[in-house]
Amino acid sequence: MSLQFRPRRNSRQHGRRSSGAMLALFPVDGPAQPAHPSEPAKRARRWRPARNAQVFDTVCRLVERKYYDPKLRGAKWVKLTGQFRGAAPEAADESTLYGVINQLLGSLQDQHTFAISPTRAREAKTGRAGWSRHSVAQSRRPVGITRVLGGSAAQEAGIRPGWLIVELDGHPFDGFKAGQSFKAGQSARLKLLDSNDHAKRVEVICRPFATTPEQRAQLFPEGALYIRFSEFAPKTADWLEEQIQAHPQAKGIIFDLRDNTGGLLDTLADCMRLIYRQDIVFGEFIQRNQKPLRMRVSGNWRAFVGPVAVLTDENSASAAEIFAAAIQDTRRGIVIGRQTSGAVLASIQDPLPDGGKLQISIRDYRTARGARLEGRGVTPDIPINLTLQDIRRNADVDLQQALERLTRQPPGAGAAKRED
Repeated sequence: MSLQFRPRRNSRQHGRRSSGAMLALFPVDGPAQPAHPSEPAKRARRWRPARNAQVFDTVCRLVERKYYDPKLRGAKWVKLTGQFRGAAPEAADESTLYGVINQLLGSLQDQHTFAISPTRAREAKTGRAGWSRHSVAQSRRPVGITRVLGGSAAQEAGIRPGWLIVELDGHPFDGFKAGQSFKAGQSARLKLLDSNDHAKRVEVICRPFATTPEQRAQLFPEGALYIRFSEFAPKTADWLEEQIQAHPQAKGIIFDLRDNTGGLLDTLADCMRLIYRQDIVFGEFIQRNQKPLRMRVSGNWRAFVGPVAVLTDENSASAAEIFAAAIQDTRRGIVIGRQTSGAVLASIQDPLPDGGKLQISIRDYRTARGARLEGRGVTPDIPINLTLQDIRRNADVDLQQALERLTRQPPGAGAAKRED
């Protein structure tokens, strides 16, 4: 999920629902087709190239007018649009068309800028999520499974954290490729090693499944309030404030932002306001006109003043990264875990003529110290290498380290100083 400026959920590249489209791949017996296409078929054939070209040209215009970098990150845009525009009108279906468009957008090397087909846009609107690589497992290279999503086909197939993926579809497995995903109905044949290193062969059939944003709070005996949430969604700050007020005896707070994919800028600011009593500047967005937009949080006299720790990993993205960087830069607390994903460009969604959407980056980001996070991420104060042994024994070493660090600090440690 990318950082957004109004309550729209970013749409990921999800696999779509199975619709029987695979039947077109196989010969079938049936009545002979007419030698000449009907008039409706002719009109549809004339309409498709025109509509495809319209969608393609709309994408190009939006990028040229709104993309945060007027130089388009050095991409040879005019040459590339000329090359890809020839293929767009001839695309036989939306999957092919959007494949062409996303190939062009890939030249920007920006994971926040991509096109979403009408089918996938509809699925996102109704809350259906397709089976992506994360449905199999979230893995650290090369092959260790760290997490299996609840409700996924992988979970139903019995795959567990701590297993190793040895082969995918008969080929040696060395990690998922960037942007790799699976369509509904597609099968993945896996050879794995379980926690006892016994070989397992599993076939997972990709299917849509719904995911629910995670929110969890727990007060540990050590006095630390553990708070985990998976996105900076609307009302997240309200929930967070309720948890802090419900645990006035908490000596410190651990924000678990591992696997947090980001969310809304306003929500991010509202969450930060709960732990800062002074005004702070936590960074600035660089707009297309190169004028910086300073990001400031007004102090809250009721804010929590105890020590703070933030847990991150390679799946912490966007608003989660900005939160972690702010905690570091203002010396409000410590960051523990692994390097974040480096995906912090602010983006919006624009509709396309066929019902699809274009997600487009409109602002770059710099931290309060002037560091650019895009493509780099946040480096933890206390880096921790997650091992297979830790996963298999269900040991949360990140959390253990956070509990140990927070209990060492005196009350009020980590409170930020005012920044002008």
